[in-house]
Amino acid sequence: MMAKKPVVGILSGERIVVFNKEGISRLSAKRYGELNENFLSLSLIEGLYLLSKNSIKVKYKDRFLSFEELYNYAKEIDERLCIKYLVYRDLKNRGYTVKTGLKYGADFRLYSRENIEEIHSEYLVKVFSEDKPCSISELTGFVRVAHSVRKKLIIAIVDNDGDIVYYNMEYIRP
Repeated sequence: MMAKKPVVGILSGERIVVFNKEGISRLSAKRYGELNENFLSLSLIEGLYLLSKNSIKVKYKDRFLSFEELYNYAKEIDERLCIKYLVYRDLKNRGYTVKTGLKYGADFRLYSRENIEEIHSEYLVKVFSEDKPCSISELTGFVRVAHSVRKKLIIAIVDNDGDIVYYNMEYIRP
């Protein structure tokens, strides 16, 4: 069986936009991006992941970008890109559906692997580098938000070697 041709996406600011109907269908079926009326909008992290898997080609102006070029472009927009990408890639490789968690103040929303058709995410993921600790009050805020929206909070800590340790954080009443 022949491998499918990569989907072409166009880099536009902080998003990668796919207009091809077959490409939209293929990527949205695997729960990538945000589906709009006539296009699919991918985050830069989704785009990097799909580019690393040769599932998409990213066009900017009149040429296609390499992984390194897209990575450097995205890093100018988000200084935490490296650690967030490492966590995103790890979670995707483990079979999870990963979406942005921006509206919850988290880095990602995570959907359980068992119920892929779930409407609501089960987890919020907040990513930290072991070099930049967060304060207890900041951590408490993340826990409270997760609890208030009925989600479990996972803290992902990335060390200097790119290894990731996950911690489950939850709010309990004594």
